[in-house]
Amino acid sequence: MNTKPAIPAHVSPERVVDFDRFQGPEVQRCPHRQVSELFARSPGLFYTPGDRGHWVVASAALARDMLRQPEKFSSDPVHNVANRRNPPTLPNQCDPPLHTELRRIINPFFAPNGVQRLEEQIRAMACGLIDGVLARGQCEFVGEIAQRFPVELFLRMADAPLDDRELLIAKVDRFTRASQVQDRLAALEELADYLKSLIALRETSPGDDLVSLAIHGKVQGQPLSSDQKLGMVTLLFLGGLDTVAAMLSFIIAYLGQHPEHYSQLVTEPGRIGDALEELMRVHGVAGTERGVTADMRYEGVDFKAGDRLLFMPHVYGLDPDLVEDPMRVDFDRPLSSHLVFGSGPHRCVGSHLARLEMRVFLEEWVRRIPSFAVNHEGDLPTRGGLVWSPIQVPLVWPSPGDPRSAP
Repeated sequence: MNTKPAIPAHVSPERVVDFDRFQGPEVQRCPHRQVSELFARSPGLFYTPGDRGHWVVASAALARDMLRQPEKFSSDPVHNVANRRNPPTLPNQCDPPLHTELRRIINPFFAPNGVQRLEEQIRAMACGLIDGVLARGQCEFVGEIAQRFPVELFLRMADAPLDDRELLIAKVDRFTRASQVQDRLAALEELADYLKSLIALRETSPGDDLVSLAIHGKVQGQPLSSDQKLGMVTLLFLGGLDTVAAMLSFIIAYLGQHPEHYSQLVTEPGRIGDALEELMRVHGVAGTERGVTADMRYEGVDFKAGDRLLFMPHVYGLDPDLVEDPMRVDFDRPLSSHLVFGSGPHRCVGSHLARLEMRVFLEEWVRRIPSFAVNHEGDLPTRGGLVWSPIQVPLVWPSPGDPRSAP
């Protein structure tokens, strides 16, 4: 069982706030609202004894500034003991210039022009999944669609066996949401053991898939080491198997609970792209950690080398200093810098693909289901962790042929 450590001597008592991103009450229901309300009552930088003790960056403005200074707030595990794991997850566990070199290997696949070629395949998958549940008039969205749509797309991109979907989802889920550190590390090692055989196959028989691209890249003209190959592929699977599924589940749950917003998309489907930005702003799912590289004073806070920093892009779009009336969802709102995909050199490489997946899915959902609702009384239970997600999203809608299903 995790125990709360003593507060370090350099931490001012007024900056101590109890917050547990894995098991705290704030992350178990309505996490975006509850955590943003907690942050509004807290200093912009505070220290929590939860999860072995670390700083939390509650201010979006401070987060943007700090994430752009890797020389002070580093991704390298040498500066953050909690980020030391085997295998490493690359390139997010290193800083420029190595980070830049490693990321350059996979950039072509995730650039706007690279992901656009996937739209036809993404649309076909979305249509197939929606059509598979349409006639029933109901589904449990997380398990039946969200954990299949982006996951199966990613497995096709990686040319990995689709039959291994449930096995891989379970390992990634355990890594991102287990409250015990040893459980998370064990899940990561299990995932790595699975990926080693896939990497070995691509080393001898490369294809045009994402794994082949990652492992056959070079850094400063030199082939990647075995650890670098495994680290690159591990991070791709962690991101590809969880984050889009979680965010899409939150968005669909919101639209099912707010028919006035959903009807806008049904009436004007051309607005889905801009509406998606607003929906992502209030439904971030993934955070990131950094380590302080040296003793320093920053924005009135004394840091010691090796201090852990937790960034929460989940709720930076709800910071009132960034967005006026942030809890109000408004599809006519000017686009804001919501930081859902991070900031600085480590900004999420898969952001263009994530947007494309969710936009295409919403277009096809709106086309087939003019109205729907969440079949649950009260707030939906959610899971905290490295990635937030609803546990289940039960949906109902009028069956085809029902007069209520007409636009």
